[in-house]
Amino acid sequence: MSRNFDNRKRAFADAVTVEAWHDDFGSTKSCVDLHADVVFGIARVGGESESPVRFRLSIKRAEVVVIIPDTEPVTVDKKSVSRDSPQLVGRLTKTMERKMKAGAKGKLSGSISPVYLGGSITAEAHTEAGLSSSDRLSISGAVRLMLVTQSQTEDGHYRWLVTPQTKGFLEGRPWDPIKEPRLKLIDKRKNRQKGIPPTVRVEIRCRREDLVIDDLTLKDEGLWQSLKEKAGFRNKLAAAESYIRDRLSEEGLEVRNISDIFGQVTLASTTAESG
Repeated sequence: MSRNFDNRKRAFADAVTVEAWHDDFGSTKSCVDLHADVVFGIARVGGESESPVRFRLSIKRAEVVVIIPDTEPVTVDKKSVSRDSPQLVGRLTKTMERKMKAGAKGKLSGSISPVYLGGSITAEAHTEAGLSSSDRLSISGAVRLMLVTQSQTEDGHYRWLVTPQTKGFLEGRPWDPIKEPRLKLIDKRKNRQKGIPPTVRVEIRCRREDLVIDDLTLKDEGLWQSLKEKAGFRNKLAAAESYIRDRLSEEGLEVRNISDIFGQVTLASTTAESG
């Protein structure tokens, strides 16, 4: 793969990263799979000496968007678009406890069938006279770690909305980037041996309300007072929002009114590499 300087646009790499690639378009190959590797996590933000605050940053909902500029000679094979949630699962353990009184004997029998669990369960509890105890029954079953819903943006770009299933924030990969490409790209050039191959971009976006700021603390009271008077910060949260906006802007990423809960934020952007 060729080195791509646009791939540096990942200001909060611990919170989210994205890498995208596809095979080379060749004289005999006009259609290729577009792969996107997206990883979510928790970022520790504000370690710089000039930052008045420090906090942990995570994401509770995000959009993965494939951007195809109008000027690029490439289109999408609509039948190839990944439109269903991937079959990526983890393990969820559910524990039930039943306490028995002294000298009592009981039997628990039944079926537990949540959406992600199934099967029949039988448990028996028994105690000797003068004693009390409890039996614990654990069940394990498959559960989706993230829910992925495909749609399109108002500009007609394909996107996948990612939401957590087992936590209050996104963590890990929403799909297998190798086995589950997002879509197929079709090179529309008449002569694919000449000219510059078409390029596409993959972005990670969210709304301000989707950013989770935890453990927000002041690092230096004197520095905070100075910046508060100079920049007019209302509170620590405003300072954290300003920090996020400035970091993203430095990377050339778009931030639309981060002080509004519906303001749109572009957290990462990369141009798909070929090779």
